[in-house]
Amino acid sequence: MAHPFADPSCAPQGAAVSFADGLSASAIVPALAEAMGKCFVQCCRTDRPDGLYTTVVCDEMGVALGLVYSSEESIVSSLVERRGIYYSRSRKGLWRKGDSSGAIQLLCRMDVDCDADALRYLVVQRGGEGETPEAGTHVGCGPFCHCGTRSCWGEANGGLTELQRTLFARKQSAPEGSYTKRLFDDPVLLRNKLLEEAQELIEAEDSDHVAAEAADVLYFAMVRLAAKNVTLQMVAHHLSRRALKVKRRPGNAKNFRIAAAESILAKKE
Repeated sequence: MAHPFADPSCAPQGAAVSFADGLSASAIVPALAEAMGKCFVQCCRTDRPDGLYTTVVCDEMGVALGLVYSSEESIVSSLVERRGIYYSRSRKGLWRKGDSSGAIQLLCRMDVDCDADALRYLVVQRGGEGETPEAGTHVGCGPFCHCGTRSCWGEANGGLTELQRTLFARKQSAPEGSYTKRLFDDPVLLRNKLLEEAQELIEAEDSDHVAAEAADVLYFAMVRLAAKNVTLQMVAHHLSRRALKVKRRPGNAKNFRIAAAESILAKKE
């Protein structure tokens, strides 16, 4: 098994421990994880009489799922098991999220805020529709709240992350007549629709029309991503890496690509 690459760093917001995307959830060497956890705790502070740390749990795209509490023991355990593990005030002990419900959390990152008195866990919330072995640990479609909702504030209100969860669910099980399923089953149709919608986006003029056409492009692009088990966070990872580059390509248009697209579009007219 591959070992997750842990990168403890001192970011502007405070201490952080993160894991490389797409790697195994196998544990770090326990002694190293314990040392990392204790070092991380030293960067945090709390004024609570019980010594616990207020912890905001977010999904892999940074959307808040709920508020919990952490102890030094739970922090170390989270690093060792690379899971969302917290402190239960009612049970007065460790709370391994998902042990009873199956909605486990795979830990991507933990960090502290600018005042070092609030923790944030970025997790992949498992236990929902659309989670496939092929998608590995990338897609989190499960509920966080004990009420069965995605977050403690209810279900998500649309957006790209909600669309991503819907697309992976449709890939597994789609209702009869689903257009998304048709796109998954017909790569040529999907390719042509991507070209068509990109052209319409280019031709749009007023702001609302541009936004509407961009939404179409994003939908078809995300169907393409889901078809290949690629997620938004994987795309974001590439964007972040490119932002760090010192030397960049000229970025000129590729004439052969333009000619190929025009040829395909001409056949549809």
